[in-house]
Amino acid sequence: MCASPQPRPPGWPIIGNLLDIDLKLTVLDFHRYAKQYGEIFAVNLLGRRAVFINSAALAVEATDEKRFHKKVENTVLEPVRDLVHDALFTAYHGEENWAVAHRILMPAFSPASILSMFDDMNDILMQMLDKWERFGPENTIDVADNFTRLAFDTLGYCTMSHRMNSFYNDKPPEFVEAMGTFLTEAGLKFRRPAVLKPFMRDANAKYEADMKLMRDFACEIVRKRKSSPNDRNDLLNAMLNGRDPQTGKGLSDASIEDHTTSGFLTFFMYYVLKNPDAYAKVQQEVDAVVGRDPLRPEHLKRTPYITAAMREALRLGSPIVGISLTSDTDQIVGGKYFIAAHTPTIIASYNINRDHAAEEFRPERMMNGQFEKLPPKSWLPFGSGSRSCIGRAFAWQEALMCIISMFQRFDFRMTDPAYTLQLKQMITIKPYNFFVYATPRYTSKAISVSVPSLASVRNASVRNEATSTSGRTSDVILQTSSISHAEQKAYFLYGSNSGSCEMFAQRLASVAGSHEGFKSEVTTLDSMVKKIPRDGPVVVVTASYEGEPADNAADFVSYLKELSKSDVLHAVRFAVFGCGHSDWVNTYQKIPKFIDTALAYCGAERLLPRGESDSGGTSFFECFDIWEEQLWSKLKQVYGVSVQVGSEERGLGITLSSPTARASHLRQADAGVATVIDSRLLTSPELKLPRGMTYRAGDYLAMQVDRVLRHFNLSPEQQIKIASSSTSTLPLGCEISVTVLLLGYVELGQPATRKDIETLRTHVSQDSPSSAALDQLLTHYGAEVVEKRLSVFGILVTNRDIDLPFTKYLAMLPAMRTRQYSISSSPTWNTEHVTLTLAILRASSLANSQEIFEGVGSTYLNGLRQGDLIQVAVRQSNAAFHLPPDPHTPVVMFASGSGIAPMRGFIQERAMQKAAGHDVGKMLLFFGCRDPASDFLYRDSELAQWISEGIVEVRPAFSRASHQSAGCKYVQDRIWHDRLDVKHAFDDGAKLFTCGSMKAAAGIRVVMIKIFDESGSDVHPPEGTWAKIQNERYAVDVFG
Repeated sequence: MCASPQPRPPGWPIIGNLLDIDLKLTVLDFHRYAKQYGEIFAVNLLGRRAVFINSAALAVEATDEKRFHKKVENTVLEPVRDLVHDALFTAYHGEENWAVAHRILMPAFSPASILSMFDDMNDILMQMLDKWERFGPENTIDVADNFTRLAFDTLGYCTMSHRMNSFYNDKPPEFVEAMGTFLTEAGLKFRRPAVLKPFMRDANAKYEADMKLMRDFACEIVRKRKSSPNDRNDLLNAMLNGRDPQTGKGLSDASIEDHTTSGFLTFFMYYVLKNPDAYAKVQQEVDAVVGRDPLRPEHLKRTPYITAAMREALRLGSPIVGISLTSDTDQIVGGKYFIAAHTPTIIASYNINRDHAAEEFRPERMMNGQFEKLPPKSWLPFGSGSRSCIGRAFAWQEALMCIISMFQRFDFRMTDPAYTLQLKQMITIKPYNFFVYATPRYTSKAISVSVPSLASVRNASVRNEATSTSGRTSDVILQTSSISHAEQKAYFLYGSNSGSCEMFAQRLASVAGSHEGFKSEVTTLDSMVKKIPRDGPVVVVTASYEGEPADNAADFVSYLKELSKSDVLHAVRFAVFGCGHSDWVNTYQKIPKFIDTALAYCGAERLLPRGESDSGGTSFFECFDIWEEQLWSKLKQVYGVSVQVGSEERGLGITLSSPTARASHLRQADAGVATVIDSRLLTSPELKLPRGMTYRAGDYLAMQVDRVLRHFNLSPEQQIKIASSSTSTLPLGCEISVTVLLLGYVELGQPATRKDIETLRTHVSQDSPSSAALDQLLTHYGAEVVEKRLSVFGILVTNRDIDLPFTKYLAMLPAMRTRQYSISSSPTWNTEHVTLTLAILRASSLANSQEIFEGVGSTYLNGLRQGDLIQVAVRQSNAAFHLPPDPHTPVVMFASGSGIAPMRGFIQERAMQKAAGHDVGKMLLFFGCRDPASDFLYRDSELAQWISEGIVEVRPAFSRASHQSAGCKYVQDRIWHDRLDVKHAFDDGAKLFTCGSMKAAAGIRVVMIKIFDESGSDVHPPEGTWAKIQNERYAVDVFG
């Protein structure tokens, strides 16, 4: 498929689209083009060509910093360099001073630093509100002007200890006026034809005068600080005295950045005043949370509706209208649009923020988890990536404080009720000619606006973070013996891709409900970023995936890495249990170890030593059982809880109100409904993804699968309704078909745990043969249960005299895990469709050779027909397991069986790139299967075509027909046979990929070590070459 040019509006010779665009308000014309031409278009302004990206899907690609980077040259930001040179937002890509400044200034914008500015922010805010009150309810307030004064006064006082006192003068400070006119002229200067610039004498003179005034202003502030230094932990001291921890360098001079809070606040006021329902809800929340008390830091965290309204206002009125990027190489986005190297590429955030929702202002779309479910890159008010706004936390806290205080003290109405939004554009945008009246809700004596000391704010913040749900003081939290058991909470956090860690966390949470007083909560690690609980034990169960965190733990790990050593987590009590596979020696338990160490490093109290289970061993579940006993023993000692015997039964129920209700109960919130397009005997089903779901070649598809249980002689149509006092992934409190329950909510084939077997012993007589059989299972647990994957149901089938009630059986079953399958297609082929490649598992049961074991996921998928609907979620694979961004890079792929899936996607992507006219690097595929006639997947279809087109070379290994594969039985044998080709490809810069079973991956690893180990040893991995290759150029994806 050839690449397509971007749609573009017709233009005039030489001048292009210049006459069709209002140079003073370009944002509306570019929005008009987006509605006309769709997700991408190009414009020409006097020979300067630029591409505009208007959809979240394309923005995901364009914000990939391996492909695109920020562009300042020949953009609206370049004239601003006349004033601030290489400041944070105007530095050229790769300019050293940006990285130095970023590292020096980041601590000044840390959460702790922003919180410490609460008093100073409140000081300036009260100046504005007091002025409004003094001037009376009939005074016309220029909203944008007042918020601009607030923004600059706050910025000056909080970051440089300089008071501009703009609310004590009729006119704004000279600096503020100069900044406004300078930014307006900078925008116009960029858009004007070069031929006109020398003739704009008056504008040029004002431009130079504004710059001189602002430079003199900044130099005077710096001079005063140097002559009278202080120890304030503010931005100015960071700029003057800070040193880059990497280079040791300091900043050459101070830089001033435009502050967008004023525009955002003006948009917020407009949208809320135009929507009476939203206005009422904002004021109701303020009254409920703050009342007539002074605003305190803890109030800021208790305003969900205002937070949602702020996010919605930023969606519709983001002051930043675009992000300028470019790429050093030719790129294809959306699988078809060609963007030449060095082309200015604008992420049109004003358009993208409207891509997934209408113009209607509706804060509810940002509440109750909906904000977190927005498509990636569909909400970009603060930029994206490493060059995003460093001061977003500052702006957010300032705006939130302002909104709460305004609506606490005043009722607002527009001076012109018929006013409709008008925009003014500098580099950012804000509403124009927008005026309001502010009527005090109370007299000034009725509400205290005194400013608490910073120390009291910090102490109050810590107390309220620690007690926000319990209402107890921090002293009581530390003296846990005095806590009422009926109030004690426990938190079980998991990071899990495959489901094992989630299962362990669910099990702990369920048992916690049967421990007197524990109110358990189970959730992902990512959901607790910046809000780790302090009012109960925090139990973490997580895994490493080739040294990386699980998808739902990545943000939490990043958060911990940002914390510095202190007592920031001093009131947290925790325990960590880790899962991993010991074959990956260099990264085994890496993430659990890091979390355990980091929590303690930041002041949290470790309740007991970290536990661990090796999924490659025979005691995976047994290790968890032992650690669990230690956990409950410790919690009983620390919190004074006790077990209520016989309280393990749980109630179960479901509601079928939506197609994804089951996924919601199972806490698989990223699942959506996909449509089966085609299914072939390979098996290779093709699915149409839900709207808004995207993927990359190499990603996974996860789905819920079903299985039937009929051992308890229950009618398939029988409805059950059981209640539960403990947390559960199962739907509670309403009727459900027993068939649906067993099909879609629980794992029936999971190996029984020791605790399960001990529970079964209580339901059989001592003199029964089954009692002795259960004793044998406990004695030889590893060999008889784990290795044979003997489930609870398997034990019941072979021991019919075990009289286990159905409710007890259900209490033993873990929640249904997601099944993950590598996607075997590329989005360059079709962004909305994916294909899967999988093997149908149907073999004799390891526990009973007379029974047939069928794979849950593969059997389910094999039965799909065109038009069927299934629940799916795209989940990213290891960050390294994707094609190199440069299509010229050679690739060597090692796969066995269905491990060919991601390799097919890689080859397909390179084929599409070549069809679009790009030169692509050599691809070499080593593939192992049984014989060419039965399971040489894609041999006579896509692979044959790609081989003929010169896209890939294939080196097969047939375990049952090695005479047809150069005498090589397994894929590792073929690698060794053709090792010179592998070595040559590597010397040419190739990246290596392996996908297959754990056994196959281990064999490939051994032979690769032989190839790269200078000594030729196949026993001990080399310390140098192979370890370096693993870290930089070798990616692995294993299963089974």
